[in-house]
Amino acid sequence: MKSRRNTWMALWVVAAASACGTTESLEPEPVKGVRNLAEHCEVPPPFTGNFEPELQWAWTGSAVLPDYKQVMMTPAVVDVNGDGTPDIVFSSFAGGNYSADGVLRAISGDDGHALWTVTDASARVKPGASITAGDLDGDGQVEICGIPENGRGIICFEHDGTFKFRSAEAAYDYNEWGGPSLADLDGDGSVEILDGNRVYSHTGQLSWVGGDSMGGAHSTGPVSFAVDLDQDGKLEVINGRSVYNFDGTLRCANTNVPHGFAGVANFDADAAGEIVVAGRGKVSLLDDDCSLLWTRDVYVTGHSAAGHGGPPTIADFDGDGQLEIGLPGEWNYTVYGSDGAVKWSSSIQDYSSGRTASTTFDFEDDGKLEVVFADEVYLRIYDGATGAVRWQTRNSSGTTHEYPLVVDVDGDNAAEIIVVSNNHAYPGQNGIRVFHDAREGWANTRRVWNQHAYSITNVNDDGAIPVHAAPHWLHPKLNVFRANVANYLGEGPSPYAAPDLAASRVTATCDGEGLLVLGASVLNQGEAPVGAGVKVAFYKGNPASGGTLLGVTAVAEPLPVGGSATATLQVLSSFTGTAEVWAVVDDDGTGQGSTSECLEDNNGVSALAELSCEVTPANKPPVALCRDVTVNADASCLGGASVNSGSYDPDNGPSPLAVTEVPSASFGLGTHPVTLTASDGEASDQCVGHVTVVDTTKPAVGCPDSQVLDTCSLAGASASFELSATDNCGSPAVTCSYDSGATFPVGETSVTCSAKDASGNSASCGFKVQVRGDTTPPELHCPTAPVVVESCAGSAQASFEVSATDNCGPVPVSCSRASGSSFPAGTTSVSCSATDAWGNSASCLFSVQVRGAGSSTPPTPGADRGLELWSPNHKYESLPVSLSECAAPATDACGGSLPLEQYGRILRITSDEVEDANGNGDGRTCDDMIIDGPTSMRLRSEREGTGDGRVYTVTYVVSVPGGVSTQGTCHVYVPHDQSGRGAVDSGVKFCVGEGCPPGTAEHSPLCK
Repeated sequence: MKSRRNTWMALWVVAAASACGTTESLEPEPVKGVRNLAEHCEVPPPFTGNFEPELQWAWTGSAVLPDYKQVMMTPAVVDVNGDGTPDIVFSSFAGGNYSADGVLRAISGDDGHALWTVTDASARVKPGASITAGDLDGDGQVEICGIPENGRGIICFEHDGTFKFRSAEAAYDYNEWGGPSLADLDGDGSVEILDGNRVYSHTGQLSWVGGDSMGGAHSTGPVSFAVDLDQDGKLEVINGRSVYNFDGTLRCANTNVPHGFAGVANFDADAAGEIVVAGRGKVSLLDDDCSLLWTRDVYVTGHSAAGHGGPPTIADFDGDGQLEIGLPGEWNYTVYGSDGAVKWSSSIQDYSSGRTASTTFDFEDDGKLEVVFADEVYLRIYDGATGAVRWQTRNSSGTTHEYPLVVDVDGDNAAEIIVVSNNHAYPGQNGIRVFHDAREGWANTRRVWNQHAYSITNVNDDGAIPVHAAPHWLHPKLNVFRANVANYLGEGPSPYAAPDLAASRVTATCDGEGLLVLGASVLNQGEAPVGAGVKVAFYKGNPASGGTLLGVTAVAEPLPVGGSATATLQVLSSFTGTAEVWAVVDDDGTGQGSTSECLEDNNGVSALAELSCEVTPANKPPVALCRDVTVNADASCLGGASVNSGSYDPDNGPSPLAVTEVPSASFGLGTHPVTLTASDGEASDQCVGHVTVVDTTKPAVGCPDSQVLDTCSLAGASASFELSATDNCGSPAVTCSYDSGATFPVGETSVTCSAKDASGNSASCGFKVQVRGDTTPPELHCPTAPVVVESCAGSAQASFEVSATDNCGPVPVSCSRASGSSFPAGTTSVSCSATDAWGNSASCLFSVQVRGAGSSTPPTPGADRGLELWSPNHKYESLPVSLSECAAPATDACGGSLPLEQYGRILRITSDEVEDANGNGDGRTCDDMIIDGPTSMRLRSEREGTGDGRVYTVTYVVSVPGGVSTQGTCHVYVPHDQSGRGAVDSGVKFCVGEGCPPGTAEHSPLCK
């Protein structure tokens, strides 16, 4: 306390006291200022904010793999080489190939000089996907994980870029532009790797796959992360609209909103976080149980479609005490209120993806947030409350899911902006660019940003992943997502650490010789130690209101962080009565101090004290009186009672009578001596009493439920059972009228069991065992459909299968006709039965049908007769051509003849020449083929003069009386001449009838 403020801490408590008595303040020990993770005890140096952004440095390529200089993803900021300066890790690509062949690099955050490049072509990454960094294996070094170039699973590297492992590929594990995150889900000290709905161990083994699909952005993949939604010490995995427990079970999913990107913060008064889901044209707010609070379309102006929508940024953009959501689309960057209403929107250009992100920061530490966002052509800084553009500069990118980062990247205690760029789609810049304030007038912040789905408590300052990550939204300053906070430097020691000295527990006692002894506890509840000699001043009355100085003392020992000490001051009291006594730490008696503290208003505390002191009269010692007592043992076989039989103090002083008994714990069975001590603070007296503990509680015995057993044995059945018997003083002995496992006869048997403890207390119970003989008939299995046999000779042998099963073993089966015996033509009924050893029987009935083989077997077509027409006079034969002239009769399965006039039917006729071939000697005739009836046709005797003769192909069907049919073909030839050279089939050109090939049934143009 360098100067005294006008705020004092006073808890007024009056304690009744005699002359020269003791009083003290009774406020909780220690008195602490209200603090959380967002508040360090620190005294920062004077700061003057400034806003003149300028380029600090840029990385535009490397001598190693120089063509890989395009960057279009969100980098990670961690210290990879342990030099204390943050480094930037990112993926790069060559030309316009941002789908594969990505090269992982690390550069120094100080000036951008290269640290390492992964040159192994087998260890390429997805260049458009984000990465995550943290200490995976507890070796004190960070590892880096990303998406392999084929988008399947994860790939991880050591802190120096050495390949570490790659996960095995699995179904539906593709991720294009998303990326992994790190978290210790179950708090066991082992880090898990998250990728959408998949969780891998720290060695890359797949631990589980969530049930609501990979999720994420449409076609470009997810960015999942983990938080402790319900503060149970186990983290939940947030993958867009889906929430999974640490073990992969689905906690909840709202399928009324689309998949997308998520962020978590506290939008209401309860302790649980709410989930913002954005993407696929929607932005929604879900409660911690996934119930929908509101949903709406992504906002757009001047265009018909808003676009996909990117990962949400959550912060109090306008300082009104309520959270807002920042979300880019294709044409607008929009800030939505906690109810989904649009607060402001600014035009942007991001129609290549429409799914970039943003961040917020209070650059000048003036309580006003700025928004940092980069689209395809500009890097802009907006006023968080109004959306006014405070600054912009050209920055080109084809865009994926990337966004700028605000982090102290060079360790100079001032924030910088990191932005990526590429010129494969738009002319401009490429690589990594870092902007700072021209006067280094931006507020300090953390030196780490380890993943795309970043919240301040998900990673420690040194890159370690917390075993129990604190829910960031429980701390007001940290109730943000995808953002750092001005002058919050993380969980580690602050460079501006300061002490915080607080006083508590003011006491006033008399020493018995007329001196007043004042005391106070002094606690250092800050973050920096204080040396010995801290002054403590005591006042009668409030010093801020003119109280009287009683004296000043000093704390003799140093006060480390969290340390405490007692300051005492002896005063020759000339006061009488009760007064308010104040103790003020870091006060030299003039209201001035020498220690700079983070809180200067909690140094004083007061209590009402009796200030009169007199000489204490001679003390009369107390009298100890004991007794012997017997008690019953409790449920734990323990007992206890006081042996005090009225101990007293004749003069009731100097201190209140205190009676102690040793031992003071509960006792087991038996008799136990107890020593009683009576003390008045100055003198004491003792006596010995005895406590005897006896057991009178009966055991608790529990019999099983009565049993009903079925048996196949006439001798009965074996029954097993278990009893429960407990006693407050050990395990009782249990006996039963029948042992478990004994054979019980058919019928009902009563069983009685009893339990007795070591003290002779007993209890009993009973149950029954009923054994039933077999009453279940066999199960008979007969054919479910008629057994059909075909024969050409009338009767025939028929085989079938009949079987029976029984719960008590095999049973014989008998049938009225045996399988394999001869059955007459027609239908014959067969009955079967089975009877088991207990007389239970079953029967069934089915039929055997013997029918002629020709009725169900397709017939065989007859031979093609090869009919020839001559001469080619362009006329029909005088009589129609019959089907039997074209083909021989068919035969049935039994060899019987099937005349085609009775059993045949013409389906179609095809010709290998067109219907009319004008000018080729065809005769220019139409209707060359006519189907007259089922088995007759008219065929014109003509052919083209320039061809190889004409072939008519007749397709017919033969059907037997049972309805089974088959198809056959025969041919009619019109030779070109009589040289003996046959007509040659050159393929179907024209067709009449059923089933003609496509395009052959149309008449020639002259015949239409």
